Amino acid sequence: MANSNQHTIADVARAAGVSVSTVSRILNGKQDVASNTRERVQQVIDELGYSPHAQAQNLRAGKTRNIALLFPLKYPGNVPFNPLDMDFIVGGAAAAGEQDFFFSLLTAPVNRRNLVNLYRSAQVDGLVLMQVHTQDWRVNTLRQYGYPFVMIGHTDDNAGLKFIDLDFAAAIQTSLEYLYNAGHREIGILSHPAALREEGYGPAMRSWEGYQAALQSYAINGHYREVSFSSSDVYNSTQALLDEVPSLTAIFTTHAYTALNIVQALTERGLRVPEDCSVIAVTTDRIADLSTPSLTHINFPSYDMGYRAVKMLIQMLRDDPQEPEQVLIPPQLVLRGSTGFAKGFSEGGRKERVIEPS
Repeated sequence: MANSNQHTIADVARAAGVSVSTVSRILNGKQDVASNTRERVQQVIDELGYSPHAQAQNLRAGKTRNIALLFPLKYPGNVPFNPLDMDFIVGGAAAAGEQDFFFSLLTAPVNRRNLVNLYRSAQVDGLVLMQVHTQDWRVNTLRQYGYPFVMIGHTDDNAGLKFIDLDFAAAIQTSLEYLYNAGHREIGILSHPAALREEGYGPAMRSWEGYQAALQSYAINGHYREVSFSSSDVYNSTQALLDEVPSLTAIFTTHAYTALNIVQALTERGLRVPEDCSVIAVTTDRIADLSTPSLTHINFPSYDMGYRAVKMLIQMLRDDPQEPEQVLIPPQLVLRGSTGFAKGFSEGGRKERVIEPS
């Protein structure tokens, strides 16, 4: 393949049999070009390895100062938007603003060509990817072209990649270990929707793996349910768990906001939290404080993760790495009012505590 610097937009237009303005509209993401024409031009661009000179220069110098968070509003399988994800956006925007970078939120679905065109048409210097899968075509594409990006999440193969993520497998294991040591043996788990795990969404996959590992380590009866993020589904699933397992004494959930609906369902059944049933959630301090009693939780530092991911990307663009390149955050279990010892369990002198990361 010839060096892309040897080609101009006029070369692309000539090879594709279209005008320069048509190529320009395609590079800039305009939708007023016939699909067959767009495909022909894209094929020529790929064959020539063409990249606009201004973009090639700006990427090397970091002059465009445009970065974006690639964040579809819907998860795979039409799972609704999780409101907790707003903290990632706010954190990322704050980091960009501090460094005088422009920050964009891209919510439209992307395919391979328009993903690559974000870079080729000088719309962005780099991207932060969210909703990362264990096998993620976006990661493979950007890695192939050598474009700068950072992940909030991580794949199965992270060689040479930069990411920040919460250790979801360890989060479940830490929570179930605590509940086991507090005498709980019948434990309900409300985790990510099945559609996400089936499509390889990282947190859903690793939560399942953490649950399976915990079953091997502790003599508990786990009642695992994969539930959507909607409040009604979490509420109804809690009610169903209580019907199916009357001896249930604890519930763990990866659902941040809807953990409050678990407490609501328990209360409406006349069950006290934590005297009759303990509750642990993966959530933020802010959300944990909204519950009565306040929630024992695995701290989910979503704002900090968004902030650090953007900071990591900017340092990458400046070729000035300061942040670690791969950050897997160990779980911190913060004990509040929603957990206690199971009924009839001998405390043996143990006291509740905050479990800090090792």
